[in-house]
Amino acid sequence: MPTKPTNAALKTRVFTNALDARFATLHLYRRFLRAVPTISRLYKLDMPLATVRAKLRQEFERQRFVSNLPVISVLYAQGQMEYQETLNFWKQRPQIFKYFQQEEHPEKFVHKGFVDKFLEGTA
Repeated sequence: MPTKPTNAALKTRVFTNALDARFATLHLYRRFLRAVPTISRLYKLDMPLATVRAKLRQEFERQRFVSNLPVISVLYAQGQMEYQETLNFWKQRPQIFKYFQQEEHPEKFVHKGFVDKFLEGTA
């Protein structure tokens, strides 16, 4: 059941100060958190809502220490686009599940050094 495309659409913003960027980012984060039950229902995610919220927080935390305002503006625009595409059901399930690959297959994401690769015969 897709929603109206204009419901999640916002104008692109260029931030002029860090405080404005912080408030807008927190607002986007809260919008994502409120939408987690809807996202889970739309994409038929077979995982608890707490797991989805934890992954969402992890994705926001990855960019926490960015301080360059033009970069923050671009990241905010990308986050807003992700929000709109997700809520309007413009994504497919594999695009949503790519965020959870590390939890499902942690062995693929273990960093292996040269010696480990050499002993396996893949170096």
